[in-house]
This record gives sequence, C-alpha cells and structure tokens, in this order.
Amino acid sequence: MLMPAVVGSMMFIKKRQMMELFPQSWKSLWKEWELRGMILLSLTAQIVLISLGKRRKYIARIWIRVTVWSAYLLADSIATMAAGILSNDLGEVKKDGTHVDAKHEFTAFWAPLMLLHLGGADTITAFSLEDNELWKRHLFGVVTQSMATFYILFMAWTGSSLSLLFIVMFCVGLVKYSERVWVLYSASDNQFRNSIPDIPSNDSKIMEECKRKQMEGFYLTTHQLLEIEVTDHSANPSTDQSVSHGNELLTAYSLLEMVKRLFANLILGFQDRDASRAIFERTNMSYDKAFKVIEIELSFIYDLLYTKAKAVYTYWGIARRIIGIFLILIVLVVVSLDEILFVKKKYHHSKIDFTLTLVLLAFALLLELCSFVELLLSDQTAHWLIKHKKTTILQTINRTLRTCWFPQHNWSNSIIQFSLLSFSLREKPLHYNHTLKMLGINEMIEIYQYDTPVELSEDLKITIFNEIKRIRPWAEMHSYDTDLKSLYGRRGGRTLQKHNRVDLDWSVKLEFDQSILIWHLATEILYFHDYIPPEEIKRFASSFDPADGRNRLWFERVAPAQHKSDEKEKVPGVGD
Repeated sequence: MLMPAVVGSMMFIKKRQMMELFPQSWKSLWKEWELRGMILLSLTAQIVLISLGKRRKYIARIWIRVTVWSAYLLADSIATMAAGILSNDLGEVKKDGTHVDAKHEFTAFWAPLMLLHLGGADTITAFSLEDNELWKRHLFGVVTQSMATFYILFMAWTGSSLSLLFIVMFCVGLVKYSERVWVLYSASDNQFRNSIPDIPSNDSKIMEECKRKQMEGFYLTTHQLLEIEVTDHSANPSTDQSVSHGNELLTAYSLLEMVKRLFANLILGFQDRDASRAIFERTNMSYDKAFKVIEIELSFIYDLLYTKAKAVYTYWGIARRIIGIFLILIVLVVVSLDEILFVKKKYHHSKIDFTLTLVLLAFALLLELCSFVELLLSDQTAHWLIKHKKTTILQTINRTLRTCWFPQHNWSNSIIQFSLLSFSLREKPLHYNHTLKMLGINEMIEIYQYDTPVELSEDLKITIFNEIKRIRPWAEMHSYDTDLKSLYGRRGGRTLQKHNRVDLDWSVKLEFDQSILIWHLATEILYFHDYIPPEEIKRFASSFDPADGRNRLWFERVAPAQHKSDEKEKVPGVGD
C-alpha cells in the first residue's frame, strides 16, 4: 500500500531485467500481456469478494475462508502493481521523446478503474478485526494511489474525450476508496467504542424534581423506582404480513445499542438488563423467535465490523451508489460511441484493449448494481421500511427481487466443534508437514483439520432456551443476585447442586480456562454413555490392546457404558 507507484515501478523494472534471460518472443508476449493479466486478475479478485465476501457469514467452510482471504490480500496488491506498470510504461514513452499514442492513452484509462477496485466491495472491508486497525495505512494509500493516478493522467493527457472520462472515473474511484477508509476507521476498536452513546442517566432530573417538590411542601420518602421502556412489536400484526420475522427484526434493532456495548467490552446498564429480560420473558417468546432475534443482532454487528454497512445505509451512501451507477453507465456508453467514431475515421485502438476496457466498465457497473440489490434486500432496509410503515414497498421488493436473487442468510446454523482428544492423538495426520512447518503454518492448518461444523439441532435450541429461562426463578429461589456478573460465575454449579454432586464442585471453582478444559474432556468421554451400543463395547473389549495409547483412551471413553443406567457414575449435565 505504501508508495504503490514507486514500488510497483521498481519491481517491474527488476523483473524486466530478468526477462533478458528469455527469448525475444517470450519477452514480447510478456510485455504485451503483463498489464492485461494484472487487470484481469484484479477484476477476478473483485468478483470473488463481492460474491463470497458476505457469504462467509453463513457458510462455515474452510474453502470459502481461504478463497476470500486470498482474494482480499491480492486485490490491493494487484491494483497497486498495475498502477506501477502503467506509470513505468508511460515513463518509457516520454523518455523516448514520442507522443502518447492511442494505445497508451487507452491503457492509461485503466488507472482510475484500479482506484475503483481499491475502493473494494460493499460486502467486505475487513477480513478480520485487525484489518480495521490499519485504516491509517489505507488512508496513506488513498493519498499515494491518487497521486500515482493523477501522474498517469498528466502523462497521458491528450485533451480527448477519453481524457475527460478519465477525470470522471478518477472522481468515482477516489470517493469509493475514501469511503472504504472511513468505514475501516469507524470499525476500528477505539472509534467503535467511542461511537456508542453513554448509558442515559436520569439521576440529575430526579434530584431536581425532588428539590422542587420539597420546596412546594411535599414530604418525600426514599424508595426504588425502576422504569423500563419496552416496545411490544407483537401488537403490530401487519409486520408478519410484510416480511418474515418482522417482529423479531424490530426487536433485534431495538437491542442493537446494547449488543454493541457487549462487543465493545463496555458495561451494561440495568436498563439494558431489564429491557432484554422483559423481551425474552414474554409469554409469546418461543425458542425459535429468541434465536432469530439473536441471529439478526449478530448479523447487524457483523455488517458494522466487516462490511460497508456504516456508510451504505445512510442517505449519503444511497446517493453515492445511485450517482456512481449513472456515471459508470455514461462512461461505458461514451467509450463505446467514441470507438465507433474512431473506426469511421480509420483510427482505432487495440481490439483487445478496447474489449478489456468494456469488460472492466461493464463489470464495474454490474458490481455496483449487485451492491444496490443487496442494499434493497438487507435487514436494515426492511427495518427502515417497516418502521416507517412503507410495507407496500417492502412487499414489492420481496416479490420482484428476493425470488430471483441469492438466498439471504444470517448464519450457517452450525457450530464448530473441536475434539481435544482427537487432536492430542493426531488422528488426522498432516500431509507435507515438513514443508508447512518451514512456512510456519503447520499448527494453524492442523487445528483447522479438527474443526468440525455441526448443525445446531432444534432440540439443542429448545434445551438452551429453557435452561436460560429457568435461571432467574432458580436464582431468586436460592437468594442469588440476578445481575450478569453473578450469573456468569455459576459455570455449571446449578447442575451440580441439582444432582447433589458437591464433590465435583471443585471443577467449577478453578480458573475459567481450566474449568472449560476439564468439562470439555468430561463431556467427550461421557458422551458415549448413550451412543455406543453394548455389542460394540463387547466387540471392542475383546480386541483391546492396553499397549496402544489410542485404545486406552478409547476404552476410557466407552468402558463406563457397560454399567446399567441406574449404576452410572458420571458428571451430571455434561453427558446429556
């Protein structure tokens, strides 16, 4: 990102010196196609990012993470190197004392298109949270890349219509790239935390009212008054008719500020606690609705931290996209007509370069249109339309666009499971371990091998929901405080008390990471109580080899299953 034109020029000067070792035909082919190849590769990266960038939110597969990660890293580098090649080519032309011909004028037009690519797709601005902290580097990249593009414009300026279109696309690309930097800045840790409003306090207003009442002669006594404002969206029947899960969408958005405080590691106020409790303790709140609310909330947070949602869902963001679509369309039409006029005058650009330019402009227009469709189909747009009672527009969008567009999901409905025992036994040998170890990625890939996505069943959702609802009456019955801190500290102690296993109370009084590790091992070992048939146990026991460490651990897993159900000795709650 730093000094892209300079670095790119130096890199390809060295590469061209190395090309002296190859035959002349190879050198000519490389010189002709190196820039075109970079442009096509940059376009491919943009297509991958816009098509898969947001889908990693609900596709829990390693292949999509690797693909998006590769495209994310390549996108900026390729665009930077392409600018370096362009400036180097134009520098050679000026050095020879010749005028810029039609070929170089046309290829110079690709520079603002690379600036447009650096603006990135709306579906992904950061691959990880750490990328948001690099907003200063990208800000410097905006300055240097803009200077490089302006330098290319200065070198290739001829005063023709193509030069004027260069300025138009330069402005579009600069605005889009600057928008990306602003989104990264907004999602950075400090700025994200500072953007969250403080918990409102009415103490000063209450004290002022008390003093006024005292001055009027009233006798005041102290007591606690808890005021909670909760909007009951279930009273709006039109919501369910306009969009599926409409009530859950409104509920999730009303809790968004509270969820943002959780992700910013800020303290929640008692208003947040009681408001969320009041919502989830409604009589009509079922497990599927509760999980849908949480799913939508997490989707909102994902969009704020990893996409351009902060800029897209504003009047400025919508206006920029509409203006950008029209400007790119105008440039595409003018470039096509300009080439037709050139042909009539018996002058024309390279057919390959002309075709590639049309492809770049067409895909730029297509990607902007796709982003606009994603905007219309988003939960944020649905929430705004429902809130402002414009459900007719929402119904029209759903009928015309949602039926012919990609399915919209908020998550994969799966959870990643990791078997520590399988990992310790190395049940899945890592291929090419020596090479991967030299690259320093062997441990990361090895851990990924033991990550298994498992679909979250409806039974498990019901169990989680019912257990959470039972916590409050249990805590009140046992005189426990119901604030978040005390509830977080239970760590399974309620289950141990329920089954009268105070002898295992030590397992939940350890450090948090140690407690998690012990209960993980106990869960995996005792899991086989209910899932290994007796005949399988007997067959395994007959061929058991104590010398084999793998068999020893396996035997420790399944041997207790030979006991009858009333004789089981297991940790309560972890095997259920």
